[in-house]
Amino acid sequence: MNSFPENLIEQAKQSAEQAAQKAADLKAEAEKAEQIHQLLAALFHFLSKGWIFHILDLKQQQASVLKTMVSENHPAMAAFEEIYHLAAEQASEFSPVHFPKTLADACNDADLPIDKESRHPTYLFDHNFFKLTINESKKTARLSNYEAKALWEMPADAGAIVEGIQREHQRLFERKFDGAAFLKMLRAQYLALLKQEKKKDGDSISIRDITRRLGKNKDKFRTDEFLIDLSQLVKEGPVEIDGRCLELQQTKDENRGMLLYGKDGRGYVGFVVFK
Repeated sequence: MNSFPENLIEQAKQSAEQAAQKAADLKAEAEKAEQIHQLLAALFHFLSKGWIFHILDLKQQQASVLKTMVSENHPAMAAFEEIYHLAAEQASEFSPVHFPKTLADACNDADLPIDKESRHPTYLFDHNFFKLTINESKKTARLSNYEAKALWEMPADAGAIVEGIQREHQRLFERKFDGAAFLKMLRAQYLALLKQEKKKDGDSISIRDITRRLGKNKDKFRTDEFLIDLSQLVKEGPVEIDGRCLELQQTKDENRGMLLYGKDGRGYVGFVVFK
């Protein structure tokens, strides 16, 4: 039996409920403050970089946060509106005719070569591996590669585009590569699929079956990173393991194959074999 008075229990209950409500209110206020902080930090970043289209996009993407700031008469709103209108004025003067030179200058400044096959509005990088497509009407840029139709899409500020391409280049080409470890992993996937498909060692396995299996079983697996590693393995080796030699067989079906980096012209790899 509970020996405490009912009124004391009720008082404790109300106190707990009030504290919970206050905690919830403070949490909501903190979340709102953080959203405003993120918006203003992005605004400062874009302003310091001179990325006018990112500034204009910010108003559209953060409309709900800006609405809150307006309703609360936030002191930063006046500056935001002034910055936005200045960006809009500069954007109105933007000419697609001048964009190729603007992008070329930004790439030169960043030591990022544009492939000679490039023609506006499509630009190629890293021996045609990356494709940048400019949408003039939307004033956006989209980057893709052999294995990713859309790595990102962003407002078409030349400096932001260059930084975005550099990030993807670094992610793919500046990773540490261990050929023996990659070959061991490839062999393990091959053997697992042989067992699953009731085939014998030396039979062919679809390269896409291997990437699909990795996508399900390997954390943070990226097909384009697999492609670059496989390309590097073919170029540098090793290709022998367990007394067998890796062979890559071609396919005419582009949807079922992979075009190795630096190997365009040699066809699409469709199957893996260890002989």
